[in-house]
Amino acid sequence: MVGVVKTGIEEIDSALGGGIVDMGNLLIAYDRRSLGWLLGLKIFKSMIDQGAIGVILNTTLPISKLQLRTRCVGLDIEKEAKAGKLYIIDLFGSKYKIPDNRPYIVQIKDWSDDTGIPKLLKIYGTIASKIPKNSTVVGLASTLEGLYHEFGKQTMDNLIRASLASFEKAAIRENKFNIVTVSLLNRDAVPDYVTAWFYSLSDQIIEFISSTDNMGLEETILVPKSLVPEFKPRHYTIRLSKEHRIQIF
Repeated sequence: MVGVVKTGIEEIDSALGGGIVDMGNLLIAYDRRSLGWLLGLKIFKSMIDQGAIGVILNTTLPISKLQLRTRCVGLDIEKEAKAGKLYIIDLFGSKYKIPDNRPYIVQIKDWSDDTGIPKLLKIYGTIASKIPKNSTVVGLASTLEGLYHEFGKQTMDNLIRASLASFEKAAIRENKFNIVTVSLLNRDAVPDYVTAWFYSLSDQIIEFISSTDNMGLEETILVPKSLVPEFKPRHYTIRLSKEHRIQIF
């Protein structure tokens, strides 16, 4: 029987066949116009609201820009972090040497592609030691295209493989946490073969496809993959905007 962790969003849990696979990775893939990234943040916030400990792997933006995005779903990073419910591993700040002394933000000093991954695995262990036993941990990879563009394909591949192996070893050795990961991917920002690789690695996928016409912006939401036995593929359609007229000239 496949164990699942509830997201707390009933419609999403139902679409995935019951929830996110325990020790699994949910990929949220979207295009350049899509609001799919908001769903990833909403799932992350919902799980923290239910008592999960959140860990953000920040690869794409300065922390201030990350905070702007989390506020869109009502997630106050600083508030949750001060309550011991959230940590940020700041790879972007590490690479560009953006100093940050807040205790919940962890950076890798003297980042290099050769030494960065072993240091990151050590950080996983340090954060794990601070989390109470039997907790649910939800990781947010924000974002996968950031890993690709900021660190290159080879480092990205090595980091993802090393992280998967590290989580598996920790689960076997300690049996301490229920760990799930939500990964955000703007598929327009990476080559198709990179997207295909992420799709292969992921245990569950929610895919957003946006389109525009004279009726406005519409999104088709596909749920093509979930490793829960009861799962059946689904799709939904949502209209996000309606026409407004403006006089400019």
